[in-house]
Amino acid sequence: MEMNPLHERLSQILSEKLTKRRIVIWYDPQSEFAGFVGELSGGNVPTQCRLEEVSVGEIKTRLCVLESSFFEVKFLVEPYVASDFPDPLLIYLPGKLHNDETAVLMELEAGGDRWEPQLKREARRVLKKRFGDGQIDRMLESPNITYQDIVGLLDGHHDNPVTGSLLELIYSEAHGNAAVLAAWIASKNRDDDVLAKGANTELRQLIGARLGLELTGDTTLEDARRKTARYVLLGEFRSDLHGEPPSTLSLVGRPSSKQLELVLDIAKILRDKHPKEYVVLADGIEQELRLSSQGISPDDLGRIDTFRFEEMMLLEHVGHLIVEGQFTKAMEIVSHRHISFWALYQFKRQEQWQAYGLAAELGLVITEIAKQLPDSKKTSVHWIEGYTAENGWYKADLLHRRLEAILSSMTDPIASEKVVHRIRKDYESLVDRMTSSFIPAFSRSDWAISGIMYQTEIYSKEVQNRSETVCFILVDALRYEMGVELKGLLEGAQELSLQVAIGTIPTITQIGMAALMPGAEKAFSVVEYEKDIGAKIEGSLAGNLNDRKKIWKGRVPNMVDFELDKVLSHSNAQLQKRIADAPLVLVRSWEIDAMGEGGNTSLARQVMDTAINNVARAIKRLAGLGIAKFVVAADHGFLFIHERDESQRIEKPGGVQATLHRRCWAGRGGTTPPSTVRITASQLGYDSDLDFVFPTNNSVFKAGGDLAFYHGGLSLQELLIPVLSIRMPTAKQVGPTNVDVILSDFPKQIVNRIVTFKLLVQSSVFTNEDVIVRPVLLNEGQHVGHVGMVLDAEHDRLTHCVRIKSGCSCTVGVQLLRDDINNVEIVVLDPDTDLILAKSDKIPVKLGI
Repeated sequence: MEMNPLHERLSQILSEKLTKRRIVIWYDPQSEFAGFVGELSGGNVPTQCRLEEVSVGEIKTRLCVLESSFFEVKFLVEPYVASDFPDPLLIYLPGKLHNDETAVLMELEAGGDRWEPQLKREARRVLKKRFGDGQIDRMLESPNITYQDIVGLLDGHHDNPVTGSLLELIYSEAHGNAAVLAAWIASKNRDDDVLAKGANTELRQLIGARLGLELTGDTTLEDARRKTARYVLLGEFRSDLHGEPPSTLSLVGRPSSKQLELVLDIAKILRDKHPKEYVVLADGIEQELRLSSQGISPDDLGRIDTFRFEEMMLLEHVGHLIVEGQFTKAMEIVSHRHISFWALYQFKRQEQWQAYGLAAELGLVITEIAKQLPDSKKTSVHWIEGYTAENGWYKADLLHRRLEAILSSMTDPIASEKVVHRIRKDYESLVDRMTSSFIPAFSRSDWAISGIMYQTEIYSKEVQNRSETVCFILVDALRYEMGVELKGLLEGAQELSLQVAIGTIPTITQIGMAALMPGAEKAFSVVEYEKDIGAKIEGSLAGNLNDRKKIWKGRVPNMVDFELDKVLSHSNAQLQKRIADAPLVLVRSWEIDAMGEGGNTSLARQVMDTAINNVARAIKRLAGLGIAKFVVAADHGFLFIHERDESQRIEKPGGVQATLHRRCWAGRGGTTPPSTVRITASQLGYDSDLDFVFPTNNSVFKAGGDLAFYHGGLSLQELLIPVLSIRMPTAKQVGPTNVDVILSDFPKQIVNRIVTFKLLVQSSVFTNEDVIVRPVLLNEGQHVGHVGMVLDAEHDRLTHCVRIKSGCSCTVGVQLLRDDINNVEIVVLDPDTDLILAKSDKIPVKLGI
């Protein structure tokens, strides 16, 4: 093993003495060389008086270390020195002075050699090979310098060059001036070491020469720390400020351009490595100088949040920009400030930035869509193509849903209700304009649109297949934009397509679900049925779920029928037993519509954001059991906007009523109220004498049902449904994962909606490619939370995946989207197969504690 230069020098001296005199008695009154003797004996100085064979240079010798008694040493070694030419013997006497009159070991000293080296003298001879005399004088100035200190001065740290810095010895984990000063500023825990080793002189000189802050010789370390911290943080703040700094800052010196580089490095390291201490320092300086009340304009703040008030001021400024309609400028600020130190230090603030960022993005998208909407001469096809294009108008619905989901699950309410009011108003105005303009175009086409698939055609065109098992997933109220998001969660599919289909009118559950059944493409009508309306499919009547189940069983023998939650919660063995040899696996999801119509608006918005992920997980799970072909479709879409007030509620048409929903009336006779349109069943191709009346804007009928979530009408959001055709790799086609994931630092209980933890990802094969994982929160197998923010890795907002370099770690914040559960598991999934890569135990949820 390679030894340090001081060890080599001492070994050389000792080996020469042992060769020449055979016995060396080593007095070390200050125990300065204990570290060296420890190295000889393999680590630590022996604590018992015994003989131990060690190597000193090229010489093998016995080592005896005094424990307490000279006589013990004498009696122990005498048998080994009785000959005229004894074997080499080294006797080390720590903490003992030589005394000629009382020396018990006098005879041994006479026959051998007495050695009384001085550490600083020996160290100086070695240090002179690397440092100048003045520098060595400063290094050896302290009376408390130790052998280990000298070794540290000679060795440097890891890949860093030898600097001879006592400060780097004391702050051994810190490499470089910035890291050392940051560690010293952050804590007084090692002040005693700084004083004991005389490093305070080096510290004062470093601060003066490199930072430009002069400290007098009588400045205490605590006072020096306070002044340096203020100098560093205010230096960074002023350098990042666009306007003139407040006059109160003139009392504190400012670094030169050359010194500023070190100032910025120190401030950054304080935030990165010592965040808790940085918060105390920064808040103290901010309050001392009353920075938040100095009249600083948010436009003058740069890109670094040195102080807490900057983040708060900028978030408020973003809110004002959104309210004023300056969405692009608001997004620019959010893009580089949402991951600033203060925005991330408290994850509740991250929620605020996420909400404001989505609000600004939605505002900008609404503005752009409003410019693109067709004029009155365009056909309904133009409207549908514009809505479903790759970056079509559906994006406003998607962003609005996401924003409302965040608002409903935030730990604290959004900072400015004006932001919410502005964006909701803009969104509702856009939807109202789209609806009131699309319906006349739809009417001009005689309520029929060519070239686009109808809901009644989905089964025959996409599902019916005699050659393999198909899983047909019926998602109640899966809006088109939600289909886009679902597609993004299935990127591991071998084949994946998304089409739009025209929903069956009226867009209510019993009609839309019936339109997805076998035979609907041949003969389908909407008729009066048991004091309501229902569907007639080739002569079979279906008005409720039981009716539909009977028709399914009669037309597709041996099919199996699941609810979505059973697919997620049943064991693989249970599922495999049921789906074996089934020609069709029907999976029903009702969560979106049931929650939306349940009256709990907040919970409904939370469930919507999790339902899509649960559908994706069900697909991947069934693929793991051997099903390759999947089709996902919906019965209808929906509108989910602010609760309709009295002025937005339409009187009933009257007449003979068959059914009444918030967005449709069916019956005979009666009136056609203002802002509505009447369509006969025959106009829709139905063999029936019913009439249908629909609002031509966002209004609703005075009927039962929720006043915020509703469907049944003719808006693009209600009428257009997604049809996903998917081919997944099955279990036999999926190989073992090469990714190892370690979860750490997760909470013992969850008391707020942002759940943070660390993620270490390693690939078991050598690769330079990034690793992609999807961390989620699960409750009884169901998705209840996904990634909201990520530090030190990339975050895909659409798929909620994390992209990270193999061998690296990151901090993940997962947003809990449900408040009606009592425990969760943190689970890290392979995004392609849903294979579990890592998971925690169940963690209790106790929100509000």
